[in-house]
Amino acid sequence: MLGSLPNVSNDSINLAIRIVLGIDVAIFLAVGTYYFILNERLASKASKFGNITYTTPFTIHTGIAWGSPDCPQDIRNEYLHLRRQLLKHNAFIAIPMLIYLIFLRPYYH
Repeated sequence: MLGSLPNVSNDSINLAIRIVLGIDVAIFLAVGTYYFILNERLASKASKFGNITYTTPFTIHTGIAWGSPDCPQDIRNEYLHLRRQLLKHNAFIAIPMLIYLIFLRPYYH
């Protein structure tokens, strides 16, 4: 038999949730920064092939005109792969946040 669980207060559960979500946000920011650096490196590489990069308004992000006929196929493939990987990793990292928002927020806030 497993026995009974120790008496856990709402304060300790709130603290544990805050720690987990804080770590999750830190990972989210670190992964975003990593992919930002990879994107900027790819944009630097792509700029050597012509005028296929642009800066997005109000940000420091450099975009790549991957649909342009001047964009080489390998740059296009690498850029799309980078975007897919970022989307997959962000979706995976967001799971604890979604679990909290859907199931735990009404009880612990």
